[in-house]
Amino acid sequence: MGGKTIVLFDLDGTLIDTAPDMYLALGILLNEESMPNVNYEDVRSQVSNGVLGIFSTAFTDDPGIENERYDRYLDIYEAVLGQKSKLFDNTVSLLDSLDDRGIDYGVVTNKSSRFTTPLLEEHELLERLKTLVCGDHVKKRKPDPEPLIKALEKIPSSYEYHNVYYVGDAEKDVAAAKAANIKSIACSYGYRDVNDKPSSWKAEYVINDLIQVNEIV
Repeated sequence: MGGKTIVLFDLDGTLIDTAPDMYLALGILLNEESMPNVNYEDVRSQVSNGVLGIFSTAFTDDPGIENERYDRYLDIYEAVLGQKSKLFDNTVSLLDSLDDRGIDYGVVTNKSSRFTTPLLEEHELLERLKTLVCGDHVKKRKPDPEPLIKALEKIPSSYEYHNVYYVGDAEKDVAAAKAANIKSIACSYGYRDVNDKPSSWKAEYVINDLIQVNEIV
């Protein structure tokens, strides 16, 4: 079976370690509300669950009052975006290798384009991507397959589904890939609770270093 290959990547916890920025933003918010800071590892484990997951480490308030706090957190996060985030080990090496091999790649994330685009620019990744789909580009986010399907539809090239891979650090990434009928690669180094085991997600592959994608595709 031939055909061109493409590798799609999740963003947070897969290509870029964004947890330090998110933790920094939460610390600023907590300081504004005269509340004590929380443990970094607790916040890190919740990053894949979005802002409300992060808030669960610090707040026990009724979610009904979350809107103003939620918006304030996003404003703070936007202000500190890229200050402490960094590429995961071997991100550039892997992408360079994929380029050398003529393999396309893109990013599919639940993160809003408001944050995704400047973050990718900050780390000099945006212009390298063949396709990009953010959470505000679709009606349904992962674990729904819509973002992955849309990412492929945006590219003039056609790919046979057995040559499409999705790399992510959360169970919803694997679920989205399965629903889209493409191969899933689970990252064991990303953001998750200690009891959440990538080996239980039933991905086709599990890696502990991005460079291992080279051995799969």
